[in-house]
Amino acid sequence: MKSMGFFLDNIRIGSYLSHANICQDGYSVSKSPVPGFDNSEVLARLNECQPLISSDGNYHNEILKSVFNIGLRNVDTSPLWITPNSIRQRKYTHHHKVGQIKGEVDPTSHRRFAALMSKDMNCKVDFANKYGLLRHHELHNVVFRQPDSGQQFQIGESLLWWQEEILDLSACLRLWDMIRSDDKELKHNVLWHRDGIVIKLDGLEVQLVNRATMNLMTKWTSGDVEGPARYYLSLEFERRLRNSLTPRVSDSQEHDISVYPDSLLSDIWLMFLLEVTGSSRLMQCVICGEYFNTNDSRSQFCSARCRMRKYRTRDYKIKIEKGRQGRLI
Repeated sequence: MKSMGFFLDNIRIGSYLSHANICQDGYSVSKSPVPGFDNSEVLARLNECQPLISSDGNYHNEILKSVFNIGLRNVDTSPLWITPNSIRQRKYTHHHKVGQIKGEVDPTSHRRFAALMSKDMNCKVDFANKYGLLRHHELHNVVFRQPDSGQQFQIGESLLWWQEEILDLSACLRLWDMIRSDDKELKHNVLWHRDGIVIKLDGLEVQLVNRATMNLMTKWTSGDVEGPARYYLSLEFERRLRNSLTPRVSDSQEHDISVYPDSLLSDIWLMFLLEVTGSSRLMQCVICGEYFNTNDSRSQFCSARCRMRKYRTRDYKIKIEKGRQGRLI
């Protein structure tokens, strides 16, 4: 039987949950997952809607971690939270086609999210104001009403967890940037030894191949660093997007297959995947440093504004040089 397949160029990538739930009144930073309520009150209320207490009687179960995301690696007794300012949501129903991205979807969202690593808390709030929260769970729909003011709020997300996700993505992006630029430093991040292959990311060592999986070593020639690095990224994409993408068939006559991420975080990793597969072509603006999507490999500017800034700078330098030459004469 002849095998059949399809390509990303024939698929429309849509977004229906992450971009469909953005607080209309923006987000702010709170000391509690719900402004005006302490953690115990929030836990008690959520436990009424969906049991969160684990079998041993504590709240440290997987459901709670997936909803609260209080920092899965570090213990922080008082994390800060990004919380919606109201329960009003603005909705999006849009699609974009790979290589011709339109509408609200931003093919550079993964680059913008990773760039938050070196920025302050206000920049993370600005990101939330544009894109929304990273995940969505049924418990995010629970409404809390303050007794005195009657104002209504919904649960937010931990900034500590945001930082962990930013670090993970940033490490993978740096690995990808070394691959695509043929950076010689890649050999210091992909280490071959007699017991397998280790990937080094931000000081952490990930055992990509061990004694139990030594057969994988035959995939690459000895000492190859690009192959194992690409393989590691493929595993990360699989882990991040597993059970997170929903295919749908368009009701139009085009019969397009649409793929919908279930959350903003899935959408971010999907945009990263599209960059790696070449379905989007990202360039970095020579003026402001922002990434932009383009079909022209010669593009240098993300906007007409940056292009004009370049020309003004060039004209200014020409005038200065002419002035110097005039004084010498």
